[in-house]
Amino acid sequence: MTHSVDAITPSKTRSPVKRPTAETNILISLTGFGLTVAGTRVFLELTGYPQVGGSVLHIAHAIWGGLLLFVAVLVTLILANRWALTVSAVLSGIGVGLFIDEVGKFITQKNDYFFPPAAPLIYASFLLMVLLFLLVRRSRPANPRASMYRVLLGLREVLDNDLDPRERDHLLADLQNGRAAQDPHVALLAESLSAYLQHDSLPLASYRPGLWKRVGRRVRSLGERVGRKNHRRLIAVLIGLAGVYALLVVTVLLAASLAPQTGDMVLSAFLVRAAELSVPPIWLVVRLVVQFVVAVLYLLALLRLWRGREEAALNLAIFAAMLSFTGVNLLNFYLNQFGALTSFFGSFVLFLLLLAYRSWYLAPDEAQQ
Repeated sequence: MTHSVDAITPSKTRSPVKRPTAETNILISLTGFGLTVAGTRVFLELTGYPQVGGSVLHIAHAIWGGLLLFVAVLVTLILANRWALTVSAVLSGIGVGLFIDEVGKFITQKNDYFFPPAAPLIYASFLLMVLLFLLVRRSRPANPRASMYRVLLGLREVLDNDLDPRERDHLLADLQNGRAAQDPHVALLAESLSAYLQHDSLPLASYRPGLWKRVGRRVRSLGERVGRKNHRRLIAVLIGLAGVYALLVVTVLLAASLAPQTGDMVLSAFLVRAAELSVPPIWLVVRLVVQFVVAVLYLLALLRLWRGREEAALNLAIFAAMLSFTGVNLLNFYLNQFGALTSFFGSFVLFLLLLAYRSWYLAPDEAQQ
């Protein structure tokens, strides 16, 4: 007895499926992006902006960035190994960092590397990549098709003799979901693979946590040595300093606007090269307003922390830090080019300490995962 193709072949499905390691890959690329831009600017500042080439040629580092991006694409096009994605993520992060660092040359007729809007454009690109990471990291309801994709990708560990018991348990959980697929052949595949993974002859490697988990455990171990009370005191001091510093910047900006004669001298401690860049007054006003809001939020968070309302204080301080990242630092990069990196890294360290405290002490179940 024969069957027509239409009778036995289900319709094709081409909807996208997220890779199991998508969050890690983007995080690696994002980290490489940020460190490369910061490291490149620091290196060029310390070495006096040297040029590779001669009187005619100038080999800009954007060329090396483009080359690394090309290699990153080739790695994923040629190699199927799991580690190839990690290599591609590292190369793409460094490549895009080297490339976008010279965006000022691409958007000006005079190839101005120090074009004032260049730094905000680079920082905005970084923020967009952070947003992409957060969107990809969001958990979505599991569906049989996505679960089976994860299983088929995870089976590469079997071929590399690197499948450990925890990875097998995750694959079996996905296969359990795959059995609920509407297509009978997919459910049959899930059943067959489940039996295969539970066979006694399947070799299993000893479990060894990945780099990020090992780093996370060591950081958590260090945090446990510090203790909750000392951690709380540390973030209280840093929140207070951040609030006072933000108010001080607001005061300096007001003083500079009211006393233009001494404005350049006063601003030099906070907005290096502001006079050279001929900053439009509107941007100083906008930064003043946003900086004042950040200062108030930090000080309110400190007050709530002092009153023992830890969760409310942490949420408020985290929101202030995010506003500082997206608002204050974006404006600061325009006003101060890459001199704003110090402020950025200071805010970033505080942000990490706040997240760690909330994860370890206010959401312990989440920290154990």
